[in-house]
Amino acid sequence: MKNKIILIAGPTASGKSSLANTLAKKIDGEVVNADSIQIYKDLEILTARPKPKKNDPNHHLYGFVNGNELWSVGKWINEAKKVTEKILKKGSIPIIVGGTGLYFKAITDGLSPIPDIKQEIRDDLKEELNSKGLESLYGELKFTDIKAYEIINKNDQQRILRALEVYRGSGKKISEYWKLDKEKVFEYNFIKIKLSSDREKLYKSCDDRCDDMFQLGAVEEVKALMELNYDNKAPILNAIGVSEIKEYLNKKINIDEAKDLIKFRTHQYAKRQITWLKHQMISWKSTSTQESDKIIDYFIKKL
Repeated sequence: MKNKIILIAGPTASGKSSLANTLAKKIDGEVVNADSIQIYKDLEILTARPKPKKNDPNHHLYGFVNGNELWSVGKWINEAKKVTEKILKKGSIPIIVGGTGLYFKAITDGLSPIPDIKQEIRDDLKEELNSKGLESLYGELKFTDIKAYEIINKNDQQRILRALEVYRGSGKKISEYWKLDKEKVFEYNFIKIKLSSDREKLYKSCDDRCDDMFQLGAVEEVKALMELNYDNKAPILNAIGVSEIKEYLNKKINIDEAKDLIKFRTHQYAKRQITWLKHQMISWKSTSTQESDKIIDYFIKKL
């Protein structure tokens, strides 16, 4: 078991957090979050952040970042490295679980050797974002780095800002850094599984979870978030459900319309995650979420 790390990736609502928790109990493991929205502390219900019970294994990197703070893949992987090393030193097994594909790619493939960018450049970009809007900055990216523009989604604020700050701070396109050899952060043996699921069953799970969120207090959670008066470009505001519930609170839509919009966006998100898993994690063992006992047996045999 020495220096072995388990990686569990899967789309939203696929049951990966429950699987990781069950596995951790079986093998003396500890769970490490690899979901880019569950790192934020302000939303627990809408982000479906796990709520470990008293006797559950330790959970790390959940709800520890302020909602107005931008977090890069580099920041996350450095924290993940510190946490996993502490777990390994105790003789336990880190189980890294989540749905953010870029986090897993950084773990297995390493990071592009991009130099540190001055904070002033980030601050300037944030001001421009507020004054000009994301569409304008996306247009600038098209002019400065067409390859990055073609890859990055027009609504992916964090990656657009990152590409522009790298160009302004280093004078070099981020797409050029992507071509360079990656710098490894993790040098361990990985046991990797990507969870698959019948599309219709997954969508049903997404819908059921949405209904549960409203019963658990998602509306009140968004009300509390609004009272924090974050800048309207704060990363946490991009969480699925925030804008829809805000529309409901402002009486622009009714509660059923809010739920339907959240379910629709969640389906879209799950579909993108499935596509990423299929094309970017080819070497990973793929298995059905319905075979949790077989998955656990698989990990135990590999350890």
